[in-house]
Amino acid sequence: MFLYILISLFIAFLLWILLAPVIIFINTDRNRYHLTLPGIFRGIVVPTKDFFYIRIWIFFIPVKIDPLKIKKRKKEKVTMEVKSKKKSSEKPGKINMIRKAIQTLHIRKLKLDIDTNDFMLNAALVPAFSTVNNRNILLQVNFEGNLSLHLETRTHIGSLLWILFKNR
Repeated sequence: MFLYILISLFIAFLLWILLAPVIIFINTDRNRYHLTLPGIFRGIVVPTKDFFYIRIWIFFIPVKIDPLKIKKRKKEKVTMEVKSKKKSSEKPGKINMIRKAIQTLHIRKLKLDIDTNDFMLNAALVPAFSTVNNRNILLQVNFEGNLSLHLETRTHIGSLLWILFKNR
């Protein structure tokens, strides 16, 4: 009986991981950058005066990662015979897979306020942005030199794994 309860809890946990929303939150005005899987994982990029560091919580256990202090591993020497030639072109299947993965992102909120420092391009972007704007998306052009982005998207790990499985 205990084994059945343990197996059912494990299956419920796997379903939670696959079906729970993965939330990506970016706000450049407040310097907030989050990636969250509710109840399981949360990652935050914290900008500092030097560079930035990453704070991660896995099951409420905090971990701090400083990318400047990460030791680089020494690469093993590889002889010229073992190296293979890299193809210069991408496979079309990979581009299609990336496009479908981007399509699984559900935009909850997108607010972009941009100045390209080219007044002709800014003027051309105004009608294009006004046709794209809707309830969740607000794209604006300013002529004052400001740049800000507020983005909140959601997706599911299960849908990303399904696309990966489908395209392999």
